Amino acid sequence: MSDYEENFDSNDSDASGDGGDIRSLRRAASGKKQLEKELADIKRELAFAKAGLPMNDPRMNYFVKGYDGDMTAEAIREAALEAGFLAAQVQGEDPAISHAAAAQQRVMSASSGVAYEGLSEEAALAQLESAMEEGGIEAMLDVARQFGIPTNIDQ
Repeated sequence: MSDYEENFDSNDSDASGDGGDIRSLRRAASGKKQLEKELADIKRELAFAKAGLPMNDPRMNYFVKGYDGDMTAEAIREAALEAGFLAAQVQGEDPAISHAAAAQQRVMSASSGVAYEGLSEEAALAQLESAMEEGGIEAMLDVARQFGIPTNIDQ
């Protein structure tokens, strides 16, 4: 883990005279400096993780190495936004929901081969009703399948 543990010699404490004690004190001080540096690095890494930065993004490594401001999550996030490493998110919009809605739209489009962008729920229901009136249950089920709606007959 650290060089301190590797450099420590148990015979140093048994050394005779003041020279041995000074050497062991110097090694202990050196080990302390190394441990303090490791602790500071871990605290820095934790601060960036708390800020919610995407650390798997290679561009973020440049920001992490160059950042020398306050180590609070808010300050780090704000600096990343200002530097252009993070895109500003619209308040009130949950990105998980928008991704799910986009995925659902892609599935619906791919299942029918036709883009249904801008098609409202009312229009879809009207198409289902129209198909039911014109061709019966089979026609309505065909329209439902076009919209990606699973039916018991499909299973």
